[in-house]
Amino acid sequence: MVSCTEVSGVKYENRDQARFFSEMSEHQLSAREFFCTLLLDSLDRSFGLDRTVILYFDTQGRFLSWISREGILADCEDHPYRRFAADDVIRQMIYQDAVRDHLTYFNTAPRLYQSSDIIGHAGYEQSPYVQFLEKHFQSHYSVSMAFGMNAYIQLVCLKDSSQGDFTEEELRDLEEIYTYVARAYKNFKTYEQARIVSSIQSEIIASGEKAYLVTDDFMHVMSYNKAAQNCLEDLLGPAAAGQISSTIPCGWLPFLLGGEEENSDPDHVRTRVIKNYIFKIYTYDQSYSNGIVDRYHWITISRKKEGASERAGGPGVMPLTKTEQKVAELMYQGLTYRAIAEELVVSYHTIKKHVQNIYLKCGVNSRFELYKWMEDNA
Repeated sequence: MVSCTEVSGVKYENRDQARFFSEMSEHQLSAREFFCTLLLDSLDRSFGLDRTVILYFDTQGRFLSWISREGILADCEDHPYRRFAADDVIRQMIYQDAVRDHLTYFNTAPRLYQSSDIIGHAGYEQSPYVQFLEKHFQSHYSVSMAFGMNAYIQLVCLKDSSQGDFTEEELRDLEEIYTYVARAYKNFKTYEQARIVSSIQSEIIASGEKAYLVTDDFMHVMSYNKAAQNCLEDLLGPAAAGQISSTIPCGWLPFLLGGEEENSDPDHVRTRVIKNYIFKIYTYDQSYSNGIVDRYHWITISRKKEGASERAGGPGVMPLTKTEQKVAELMYQGLTYRAIAEELVVSYHTIKKHVQNIYLKCGVNSRFELYKWMEDNA
């Protein structure tokens, strides 16, 4: 009979698994990062993986940093990985497979790469990979686990030559551990993204916009409201709503978001006018100490209105203060509330209050109406 251990109402097959999930659940509620030294410590305590290192890359496969028990070592001119990157055949295969398979945060199927299996036993001992492991990690064999968007996180388990290569039994154990880590990471990412989306929604509500959708940088729609759905269906037809998904890339989003160069500045708002609709595209970057940047966008949608500027510039308009004029000018340039707050060295909430006053005085209800008012009153 298999004994089970229960944690928070969930039954686990053994105590090691239960302890790991318990530690990760507590970590999820307080920490900003999942793949960190705390994870390395938990893997050691729960599963005896006392020789592990985490490598971080961006979604295009470029190296960012690595972390071990000694701490994090970010990329720099003399980073040892820079000189080795071209010879890292393990990483090259991991990245190619991840791009081909569209690997995301939510994958839980084991993705293990054994170094001796990939390089081959014949030339393994003299390979640049082994020389690199020996020099920098005093290790000889490795099994790498791939996580995240395009496998931008690589958890590497190591053994020295005296311990021998990973056995079939050890590989089966590592497959189970991969699943444990992937499930915990999936929970963490779900919780984190919900927090980020909630923060973005608060900013949208404060801006006074009525129709919006929130996306990540991989064409997934994380959140939207009915008003946005109605606009999209009016513009693109009933099939548009059917493509809205948080797990499957949306076919029409690339057209709205544009290319990488257009998305390079997170502090400026981009505008696209399609038929009778104005799309405002804002960018939110979630940065981590390991160098990874997860990018999100929120898109507000408004219909072009005839006569909006005349209504906004009516006789009852009150004059703006000098500070309000400056805020309005920065909004017109496309800066977000946070960027304006940094520019004027005031709090985010102060800017929100200024914007409320500007809208009231100008008789407008959105950024677009404010833009029109400023153009007509220049």
